[in-house]
Amino acid sequence: MADGGTHTGGRPSYEAAEELDRTVIAAATTAFMRAGYAGTSVEHIAKVIGCSKATIYRRYPSKKELFRAVVHERCQALVDILQVEPGSMANPMDAIKDMQRRLLDFLLVPETVETYRILIMDCQQFACITEDLDRAIEPLHERMKILLGKVLGWSDTSKNRAEIAMLEMSLRGLVTGWPLHQLLSGRRPFATDAAKNHFFEASWNVLESAVRVRIASGPPK
Repeated sequence: MADGGTHTGGRPSYEAAEELDRTVIAAATTAFMRAGYAGTSVEHIAKVIGCSKATIYRRYPSKKELFRAVVHERCQALVDILQVEPGSMANPMDAIKDMQRRLLDFLLVPETVETYRILIMDCQQFACITEDLDRAIEPLHERMKILLGKVLGWSDTSKNRAEIAMLEMSLRGLVTGWPLHQLLSGRRPFATDAAKNHFFEASWNVLESAVRVRIASGPPK
């Protein structure tokens, strides 16, 4: 691929620039996930794409900023996957179950696991990128908390909001905690789709029971 796409001179067209950006991110994602952050060079990515390093550096001034863009793309993919269809909002528990299942499927994607692994390996160096990730997925946590609030039927107070936030974090861990730990440890959590489905339904049953208990016990005193 030529640096600016197919044009006769001057600056590349908007479409060509957009295509090049997508190509850079795709190649960088593959490289980072395969070789890790330290084992990846901008020179290698440029060679794979067929452009100059200067072309990449004009878009991303450093390898760290390029990795930051890759993480942003993974966050956006998560946001897109977890968009709740308007019709599912009629039953908040169905919407919560749908979001939890999509989140589990997203975590099982190799690119997601490797992104987490790279961030964890050098959390201090990538602290700002981790903060980006947290900010990007915060709307999803907020949506889950809103859904839980609808299910619980508690009044909107600061104490109740804090309790719902704690409950949302705990319930999310029921579905994602063990599989993510296995993946980060280099293990395959599920041998088959049937095993994954069985785990999810078992986790959901626990989650649903926990919510029923909180409905019965009422809001915090």
